[in-house]
Amino acid sequence: MVDKTNTPEEILDLVNENDEVIGEVKKKEANSNPNLWHREVCVLVYDDQNRILLQQRSFKKKVYPGAWAETCAGHVSKGQTYEETAHRELKEELGFDTDLKYVEKVVVKFSNETHFAAWFMGKYPGLPIKIDREEVEQAKFADEKEFEQLRDKEGMLDYSAAMIRKFFKRELV
Repeated sequence: MVDKTNTPEEILDLVNENDEVIGEVKKKEANSNPNLWHREVCVLVYDDQNRILLQQRSFKKKVYPGAWAETCAGHVSKGQTYEETAHRELKEELGFDTDLKYVEKVVVKFSNETHFAAWFMGKYPGLPIKIDREEVEQAKFADEKEFEQLRDKEGMLDYSAAMIRKFFKRELV
């Protein structure tokens, strides 16, 4: 059985600080060297009640297992665009797709990696959510109060929490 959750041999585009492709790199190398810049996507899906669909990452994940996060996220594979990856991740992790709008791109720096995170946002189309248990432990819609409670209790990456707060403040719509 293929482990879709942890794919260290996946090939990514290696980019410079201007987000220009300068080569290729294995995901395991990109995720362990802050000098190897790469690309990732983050997606926020909201519903008619202005709630955000949050996911709890699978406990099988090597990075941030069990953490609550945006609707979905993932690495941009070599040769893919940010938008193609956003749609792919949404379908893979939650089993549906929707129209997505590009929001913004930020640089994320950790001690072990540096990447561009392109954020997309879309409205939930009402389709069934089919969680890929290798990727996602659970998913749920949360209003601003529920989001803050989850973030305080369970924790969340700062840059993810900051973007979700922008949504609730209506800075992204």
